[in-house]
Amino acid sequence: MLAIERRQKIMAMLNENKSVLVPELAKLFNVTEETIRRDLEKLEKEGLLKRTYGGAVLVENYNVDIPFEFRNVTNIEGKKQIALSLIKYIEDGDTLVMDSSTSALQVAKLLKTKKKITVITNSEQIISELKVFEDTIKVISTGGTLRNKSLSLVGPIAEQTLRSLNANKAIISCKGFDIEKGFTESNELEAQVKKLMIEIADKVYMIVDHTKMNKTALVNIATLDDVDFIFTDKILPPSQENAIREKNVEIVYC
Repeated sequence: MLAIERRQKIMAMLNENKSVLVPELAKLFNVTEETIRRDLEKLEKEGLLKRTYGGAVLVENYNVDIPFEFRNVTNIEGKKQIALSLIKYIEDGDTLVMDSSTSALQVAKLLKTKKKITVITNSEQIISELKVFEDTIKVISTGGTLRNKSLSLVGPIAEQTLRSLNANKAIISCKGFDIEKGFTESNELEAQVKKLMIEIADKVYMIVDHTKMNKTALVNIATLDDVDFIFTDKILPPSQENAIREKNVEIVYC
C-alpha cells in the first residue's frame, strides 16, 4: 500500500471514529509504529488532525482546506447513496453545471446512463471521468487557475466563462449547512465559483451529507431561498425539516 493510500484510510477512520491509536494503525496496515507516527505528523501539518499521546484526534475546523484525496474517502458510501438518488432527477438533454466537490463527482460517475447531456464544470476530476463518453456527454470546462488541493479551476477566467453560460440544473455541495446561516465554503475562490453556478442555473440541487449538517465555514455561498432541493443521507430533526420546507425546498433522503 502506498503512503498516500494509508493516509487516506487513516483520515477515513478519523472521520468515522474521531480518534485513532498508533499501535492499532500499525497492526492494521502492517507497518511500524514509527511509520504511522510519520503519517500522523504529515497529516497534522496539513491541519487535518491533532496528535495526542499514542494516537491522534480529528480536527473539526470547517475552514481547513482539506485536499481532494482525503475528501474523496470521507463518507464515501453516503455520497454514493446520494448520487444514486440524485441521478433520477437528471433527464436526457439536460445542461448541468457541476462543482468540484467529491459529491458531484459521484453523480458524474452515473451520467453515462443518460443521453445528450451537457456538463459545465470546474472540476478536473469530473472532466477526466466524462471524457470517455464524448458521444453522449458534452463537457465544457470553465478554464481558470488550477487549485492543486481541490483539483478545481477558479479565478477570473472560470468566473467569466460561467457568466457567459446557462444551465437548467446545478449540482453543488458545500462545506457546511446551518438553518440560519445557510450554505458555506472554506475557500473564497471556490465560494465565488459556486455562487455563479447557482446564479446561472434554473434549479439548484444541493448535496449536504450528514458530515456537513449544522456546520458553518468561512464564506457564504447560498441561502435556502437560492436552492430547490437538498439531498442528504440522514433524517433531520422535525424542527430543521419544517424550517427547510417552509422555504419551499424539497428534502430528499437518500
